[in-house]
Amino acid sequence: MFHCIYQSYFFLQNFSAQLEKDILTSDMSAFKAANPDAIFEDFIRWHSPGDWEADDDPESSGSTSPNALDINKSKDSWPPRGRLSKRMSDHGNLWRNIWNKAPALPASEQKPLLDPNREGEKVLHYLETLQPHQLLEQMVSTAFRAAADTISQTSYGELNQMETKIQQLYPTMASALRPLQVNRLSADSETIEDLKRLCVVFEHVEKLLTVAASLHRKLIRAPRLSREIFNDYYNFYIPRMGTGLTEEVVEKEFDKKQEIRDNEREVLSNMFVPPTANQSWRKVLSMGNLLNGHEPILREIIFSLHDKVSGNHYAARSGSVSQQDIETYRMYICGTSNDLRVALSVASCD
Repeated sequence: MFHCIYQSYFFLQNFSAQLEKDILTSDMSAFKAANPDAIFEDFIRWHSPGDWEADDDPESSGSTSPNALDINKSKDSWPPRGRLSKRMSDHGNLWRNIWNKAPALPASEQKPLLDPNREGEKVLHYLETLQPHQLLEQMVSTAFRAAADTISQTSYGELNQMETKIQQLYPTMASALRPLQVNRLSADSETIEDLKRLCVVFEHVEKLLTVAASLHRKLIRAPRLSREIFNDYYNFYIPRMGTGLTEEVVEKEFDKKQEIRDNEREVLSNMFVPPTANQSWRKVLSMGNLLNGHEPILREIIFSLHDKVSGNHYAARSGSVSQQDIETYRMYICGTSNDLRVALSVASCD
């Protein structure tokens, strides 16, 4: 068994190395065709600038532009003064050996590195033979990773606590998803519990991030105040994580106050602009309260109804779900100043 695994690993290594060599040969051939007078150093400056050490003397060094045929270069500034890195100047360097053997051939005349038909057949074969648990693992892992990446891209200013929470999210996610990735089918119930806990972690991070992003957006010109408020909220929220904390409880119990400095007063006062006479008149025709003295461009309202499964004509005739509470109706209303769209969703537990 170990011998088979070692052979597979060795085969994959060889395949990857050969593919990299073929790609490098193709790049070198195309470069030679486009730059007939180019030498190996020119290719390195273009393809791998980190392997070129430019001369630090500005009087004796030329330009380090990667373009091998810059017609605007004078004779005094070309070729660039410098040297190859130790990696590229070692005796028997693989890159130089490939360069010496690569023919000058445009990319359009080269043999394709991969057969598109064959690679497409491999993809179709993989999808046809993919096991359901493997598909589930890929979907779940991809969904969590995409959600984490989306969260991490949110702008929330210089809040160290939030930065720590975002960084901790990735190892937590990797630990929870590892049983799926290693195909531990015998630990289904344990894996499901891990995924549920991961969802709870995401929920808490999202709640903190919502506050952080909101404070940063509203107090972007008062970063100190934003940090102090979030620090108070963070210290209030963290000890209560996992205790069923609701928005009502937060509004009722979180009563920390901050002293406003002189340079921060204008920032806060601008957040509460009184509506003009015209805006006050429009408020009578609006669908809700004004936001910063202005009517929102778009409003979305959701109505939902939860019913007991028992006795509901949408319910399946099964005793196993008779005590469950399901959301049987959901209505979406999306309105602007010019139109109104309504959608109704009716769910069944069949």
